[in-house]
Amino acid sequence: MPDSKPLGNVDLETLFDQIIAKTEQREAFSPLKEANIGFSAIDDMKSLREEFVAAETEFELWFALEKLSNARRDRHLRAFPVDGGLDQPKGGPPVCAPIRVLPEIQDVQNPTFFVASVEGGVASPQVGDVIVSVNGQSMKNHIDEFALFFGHSTLPGLYWDIARHLPRRYAHAPHLYSQRLNLTLERPSGERYDVALSYGEDCPGFSQVLRLADPYIGFDPVMERQNFNVLVDQSREVILLEWLDFEMDDLALVHDIESLMEYAEREGLLDYDMIIDVTWSGGGSGGAYAIQRLVDQPFRPTFGNVRLSDLGKDRVNRYSNRSPHSGAPEIFGLNLSRSWLYDWASTDAQDAIGQGDEYTPAVPFKLAHLPKDSDGILQPAPVHFKGQITIINARTRGGSHLDQFMVMFADNDLATFIGVPTGGFSNTWEGYEILNFPNTSQPVVEFMWTIGHTLRPNGEILEGNPAQPDIYMPITRENFPDYHKVLVDEAIGALGK
Repeated sequence: MPDSKPLGNVDLETLFDQIIAKTEQREAFSPLKEANIGFSAIDDMKSLREEFVAAETEFELWFALEKLSNARRDRHLRAFPVDGGLDQPKGGPPVCAPIRVLPEIQDVQNPTFFVASVEGGVASPQVGDVIVSVNGQSMKNHIDEFALFFGHSTLPGLYWDIARHLPRRYAHAPHLYSQRLNLTLERPSGERYDVALSYGEDCPGFSQVLRLADPYIGFDPVMERQNFNVLVDQSREVILLEWLDFEMDDLALVHDIESLMEYAEREGLLDYDMIIDVTWSGGGSGGAYAIQRLVDQPFRPTFGNVRLSDLGKDRVNRYSNRSPHSGAPEIFGLNLSRSWLYDWASTDAQDAIGQGDEYTPAVPFKLAHLPKDSDGILQPAPVHFKGQITIINARTRGGSHLDQFMVMFADNDLATFIGVPTGGFSNTWEGYEILNFPNTSQPVVEFMWTIGHTLRPNGEILEGNPAQPDIYMPITRENFPDYHKVLVDEAIGALGK
């Protein structure tokens, strides 16, 4: 990494105070998240003042800003480089040591990390051995340092990121790593030993450590789509959706669901029970639209609000001045013209601004599926599945819309959820501002804030508060070779099949 430019004579104390003040005024905090993790976003941000104002180079200030953003423990939030702003530390793709690691989260306050696989003939680390220290740091200290540089909204989500990243070394942050990965490990006997692993050039995908055994034995693949794959077990009359995304660009999710429903109706599968595997899902939108076709009963979707700071008011005002999209297709369960959103912005949301309210009233999420004056209940689509549903999840990660998908099932009692919780990060919108050094026009970075809440169907804030499994089955050193398949078998058992 090249040397960083000195900052020169800039007022970092005032810049720090401005960021804290803007955060206090704008951020839609999640008290449930702070209680679940045991922290205060503002207090943790303020604790970084000394390090922030002591920065002497652009790289040092960049890392101080990363820490300041991540102190809020929100996986959506970060700082971005801007033209003419701070010189961001750069590097090529990460290099990896020849092991893969998984977290064992029996106790959320005391996770264990163990070797799940070794690559390229490495002899010393043994599969199943527990990692005691990393580069001379205890695992507790390693977790604490890692948390400063990687955004997360739940502790389990943080632990899964640590497991995924532990073998990696990033060129843009050499101060976080050693030249080799130095580990102290512990065998089942209690014996401890040290290894020093060289970094290679390749970082293979993470999925193989959860797919050591085929999880879908007995299911035949019948359809592959962008947002999910479809498999069927005819003998047990079960359809399995391997959910991958909620991509709505060019109505991808709509077209995928249409294909599924046409196939299921044609092949007589609508009465089959269903397993939805969300282990590898990302985010997006349109989850409520999908659920309307997967269930046979009415349900309450997620809701949302906006904190009416300057950024929140700006968002409302922008939507107030827009007209509905002409020519948008009429699709059951979707308001693609956005007329409901723009109507809310120009009426109820403007009223809340005029009254000096801190937040807008809660309405169905982004008014995508229901208008503001509805009863808040979605009905099944005319053609829908009618069987029981189980949902499995093998890792605590995923995308923000996956969290909404999961709480709509959980809070409406639409499915049995087996495995581990999802990542727990979701909000209505984020706001952005390019920060300048005080009393100058010199830009620093673009900084983000969460400006509204996603509200679960049960009324709770979703950020840092994901749906919890009905049957909690974490990965362990004993079950991980067959873990994913065990979840599928458990799901079949829960269906009574």
